[in-house]
Amino acid sequence: MKKFLPTILILLLLIPAIRALFGPGYFNMHDDLQVMRIFQMEKCFADGQIPCRWAPDMAYGYGQAMFNYYSALPYYLGVLIRVLTPLSLMGTVKLLFMISLVAGAYGMYFLAKEFWGRRGGVLAAVFYTYAPYHAVDVYVRGAMAESFSLAILPFLWWSIYLLIKKASFLRVAAAAIATAAILTTHNISTMIYFPFTAVWAAFWLIKFRALRQIPKLVFAAFVGLGLSAFFIGPAIFEQSLIQTQHLISEYSDYHGHFVTLRQLFISRFWGDGPSIFGEGDGMSFQVGWPHWWVGVLVAPLIIVWAKRKKNLDKAILLTGFLGFFAMASFLTHPRSFFIWEAIPLMAFIQFPWRFLGLSMFFLALGAGALGLLEAKWAKFFMVVSVVAGIILNWNFFIPVNFSSKVKDEEKLRGLAFELQQKSAILDYLPKTAKIAPPSLAFEAPRTISGNGDFFGFTKGSNRFSFEAQIYGEARVEIPVMYFPGWVVLVDGKKVAVEIHDTYGFIMVDLEDGRHILRGRFINTSVRTVSNAFSVISALGLFGACLVWESRKRKE
Repeated sequence: MKKFLPTILILLLLIPAIRALFGPGYFNMHDDLQVMRIFQMEKCFADGQIPCRWAPDMAYGYGQAMFNYYSALPYYLGVLIRVLTPLSLMGTVKLLFMISLVAGAYGMYFLAKEFWGRRGGVLAAVFYTYAPYHAVDVYVRGAMAESFSLAILPFLWWSIYLLIKKASFLRVAAAAIATAAILTTHNISTMIYFPFTAVWAAFWLIKFRALRQIPKLVFAAFVGLGLSAFFIGPAIFEQSLIQTQHLISEYSDYHGHFVTLRQLFISRFWGDGPSIFGEGDGMSFQVGWPHWWVGVLVAPLIIVWAKRKKNLDKAILLTGFLGFFAMASFLTHPRSFFIWEAIPLMAFIQFPWRFLGLSMFFLALGAGALGLLEAKWAKFFMVVSVVAGIILNWNFFIPVNFSSKVKDEEKLRGLAFELQQKSAILDYLPKTAKIAPPSLAFEAPRTISGNGDFFGFTKGSNRFSFEAQIYGEARVEIPVMYFPGWVVLVDGKKVAVEIHDTYGFIMVDLEDGRHILRGRFINTSVRTVSNAFSVISALGLFGACLVWESRKRKE
């Protein structure tokens, strides 16, 4: 029973952080598309569009290839929750946020425990959870994908460490699954985490003199890439199909989103407003009290441990964690501008303050070093640190604007639904469209030249159909945005698709008479190959599990 006390304690300590996610109601958030994304993913599953790529209600109802590019894993999990439970869409969103906080805490506990023991693991888990940026992600920004990536990161680092320390089939499989999870969860976080994770792996390969584990590590990485190929493949190789300049321009231009030292370490301001140029931001970017205080207090342990040969490894590890914390924090500050300018790819990170996620990760890991102190006052100081970490920050985990009465129906109709439809309309705008549609999609096909009548128009996540009576010849405009993969059949025969010069709608030319038209959204070669890689990787991993289990029983 004693073995499980830390895990039970962590769950109890998390209650103030997650209590706002229980019960009815919903809260305002910057990325107020979480309900909509699960709703769109459900439509994909209902239509058999798996993996989901095309969201039919986005872009004012003309459709958008959102899940061809945008973080997918949390929303697949959301659909699974909807299938297995009676939860509403809003309830599912809140449960997903809760899962991200709880999973992140336990992931940090298991990781930190490897180096600082159980006490250090509990402290690190509390500090990681109650870092103000975690509250920003969940209760202000509503950044589902980023919150999930922060939950997966500790498990990824833990699995890499265990694999290098002593490889086994289960550890290779765990590292592969963690890699796949991070790759399918948040593209930007993957970019941010990669260099630090590479250093982490290299350190343990050298420390354990385990170069023989490199093939296993590489194999795990390739299996992870294979499992995530259905998403990563199109996201990378079909990036040329969309207008990516919108992802790094105007509000998403990183130049206007650096953070000052005062905002990082001194300010206790809290709000749910936007990030703007200068110090007048409406949201908080603090590292956290007492987080950085404890970071300063544990720093002298580096000198103390370095003087003792048997503790040199701990000194190096703590130096690394605090050094990475300083580096990640520096990248949020305007002084790091030269780095951002030197690496053009970093523009896609959009907001330098996103590195606060890594800052809190490394600071929590460093703070866990207190768990190794054996002085008489050590336990007391740890308790004080845990209590202070919760008391000084629990109020950030309360939504600024919350309504206990709002329900799914109100988010999926009227003006609220329209606002979600047009949100992020430029993010994945096809290159075949000069500008985004300015208003809601027209309800049925219409002629832009010639005359015709149209009957029975229906539209799903991967199909549309209708009948047309054409008088003479006509060019027909269909309320669906063109994107590679859409094909149109007229009376059972594939026809050439024309594209609206300005907005990129699908158009077809029809001859005189009665016609049946069907549209299908099918896979391109990139999507087909990517899906195949994922299926093969999943089957291969499953088969390997069966073989391993069979051998284990024989032993």
